Amino acid sequence: MATTDQPDARTQPDESSTTDVVHVEAFEPDQVRPWQYHNRAGSGMDDESLDALAASIRRDGQQQLGLARRLPAGDTHLVEAIFGVRRLEACRRADVPWRAEVRDASTPDSVCAVLMHGENEWSEGVSPLENAAQWKAMLDAGVFANQSALAVDLGCHRGTVSRAIRTVTALFDEEWLERLVRPVMHEFTQRSADRLADASADATQRRRARRRARDLTPGLVPAHGLYEALFGKDRPTRSRETVFLRRRGRAGGGVITAKIERDGTGGFNVAVRPHEQSLADLAELAEQIEALLSAETAAAAGVRLGRRLVASLTPDEAKSADRSWLEGCVWSAARASGLEWDRWRCAAVAEVLRAQPDGWERAVARAIGSRQVGAE
Repeated sequence: MATTDQPDARTQPDESSTTDVVHVEAFEPDQVRPWQYHNRAGSGMDDESLDALAASIRRDGQQQLGLARRLPAGDTHLVEAIFGVRRLEACRRADVPWRAEVRDASTPDSVCAVLMHGENEWSEGVSPLENAAQWKAMLDAGVFANQSALAVDLGCHRGTVSRAIRTVTALFDEEWLERLVRPVMHEFTQRSADRLADASADATQRRRARRRARDLTPGLVPAHGLYEALFGKDRPTRSRETVFLRRRGRAGGGVITAKIERDGTGGFNVAVRPHEQSLADLAELAEQIEALLSAETAAAAGVRLGRRLVASLTPDEAKSADRSWLEGCVWSAARASGLEWDRWRCAAVAEVLRAQPDGWERAVARAIGSRQVGAE
């Protein structure tokens, strides 16, 4: 349930003041939905940033209020978040109520836009392209009569609005380009967005870029790399085989957050967006890479095992350690080196290490059965 806070001293009008009292309420995050024109598509919304903010809110409380507009009775939510969407998600993660100044349901979208634009000037950055996408959506919906009216109400230069609308239109009007830009729109600077939009306006360059776009994975090409990937000089192409793939989003689609590919020359490429991985996802990715390396370097598995044992065991430990513990060390090092050794093989190696008749390094060489280790 939403709870209402009493106004604090800063919002209490005195007898000579005409300042309105700020109406503040606390809502469970599930009672709030983002405003349809909010502009925080990705800036500051990565897991690392949100988890840090959630930890701060859990420890110190929510230091900055959001802004909410009440929804009509019978709606699926109580209010919509005009700004403070990032704080809303952090409160959800912290499992605490979200606190916001609440405006009446009759507050126009244009007023909400003005309030949000003013708040974004001092809050954690929203990218120019995110702002441009919001401005275009409101112009298309008739929230503002035209670009001039939007510029006046938001306090922007008319030329800034015009350039922003031209850029976002060029980048989002064609599906092949939008699918690559939208997942990373929060990473764009004004300059990089304008450069990409200007290049896409050239019909000849656009045809070539469209062909290249078929081979690019949305979300894995960063904003600063899209221009080069689409409009840079041609490079020799190599066939690629996908070894591992993880998506985030709807089934069968969504954004690819991790991918391992084998190219036509036998090399491998790993592309990953670590801030969009859970700890379990990162652990699985590490296991996939380790398994891949083990398979590709199987011929050197004995050498790797020898090095692991030398690094983890001293000669004295090998002589005096409990037999089962030593066998476990051998088994663990063997598995990490890509060797599927059974209990008996591990026990035999452990016994060689315990005896060490020829010295520690030679004992490892004998245990592994590799002349390379002894030579090193």
